[in-house]
Amino acid sequence: MKKIKFKFRAFTALIVLWSFIVENVTGIVLYIVPPGRIAHWTNWKLWGFTKEQWAALHTIFGYIFLIFAVIHIYYNWKAIMNYIKQKIKAGIRMRLELSISLVLTVLVFVATAISIPPFSTVMNFGTKMKNSWEENRQEPFIPHAELMNLEEFINQIGMPMERAEKILENNGINVRDTSSSIQDIAKDNNTSPVALFEILKTLDDTTASKKQSMGGGYGWKTLENLAQELDIPIQDIMEFLQSKGIDAKKDEVIRNVAEKNGMTPYELVGMIQKIKE
Repeated sequence: MKKIKFKFRAFTALIVLWSFIVENVTGIVLYIVPPGRIAHWTNWKLWGFTKEQWAALHTIFGYIFLIFAVIHIYYNWKAIMNYIKQKIKAGIRMRLELSISLVLTVLVFVATAISIPPFSTVMNFGTKMKNSWEENRQEPFIPHAELMNLEEFINQIGMPMERAEKILENNGINVRDTSSSIQDIAKDNNTSPVALFEILKTLDDTTASKKQSMGGGYGWKTLENLAQELDIPIQDIMEFLQSKGIDAKKDEVIRNVAEKNGMTPYELVGMIQKIKE
């Protein structure tokens, strides 16, 4: 049986070709991917790959392309140099074409660097494509909320920790460590940070009255929103808070009011609900 000889030059040329193709595909994907705040919050994927995985593929295959391109040049140095010399000689005879091509290259370089149309239009289109994801995807209620650990996340929502853990457990979410980030917890449970947020926000209660009695899920609402939901005049709430020495504005988020007055949103809502009593 004839032994097949491995041709390293051909192998190198093929690696350069495949890596070139991967670089172009990943480059196009990264041109249109959503911003990080959307991609991380919603666990965005394309063809099963996350934004970080696409970026990793682009970077690694970029290095592979560069390394094997250098090897390819090394093995074909004489042929490449002869080709270049021939083209230079031909280029000298075509001075007009050489000058125009050089000027055009410089113009494109400068115009792209200082964002002049139509080159800036291409980049703006990419930005528009990235931002278009926001129209169909929910943004985090706090920037980089997915990086918070569970305790910090629950505190921002304004819910008792024990209740949050119970809700997650009832919805099949396994939390091995409360110090883990929301992103890691979501990944461990094959879901997204926004899905965990929606689970906690709705509280999984059987009645809306029970939800209000617990005061949960109000952390990101304003005092005016709370007044409407509890059917309490906002003026009554403001006078009550003032009588308790609590500094607040009616359009202020409950979480902020609670934090600057040394309490949790849960405790603050509980106090306000006593107005009806």
